[in-house]
Amino acid sequence: MANKKHFDLGDELENRLNDFCEAHYGASQVKVVRAALNAFIESELEKEPELRKRYELAREQRLGHDSSNIRAINNKGDIKP
Repeated sequence: MANKKHFDLGDELENRLNDFCEAHYGASQVKVVRAALNAFIESELEKEPELRKRYELAREQRLGHDSSNIRAINNKGDIKP
């Protein structure tokens, strides 16, 4: 697993996050930041097809996936590239 990262949000954004979490029934900062980051990433990838391609390539490389190694096997056991 990757090293845990901590971000300096700056005073104003940190205060806004604290206020939002308090108003959101005491939601944890981690959950709020995760939800916001997921929404931001999906939004940006939806708008920029080339960004999505680079993102997916970076994920494949990080995860060690190589799409050229994928093979389909039909119900007769024949392997198709």
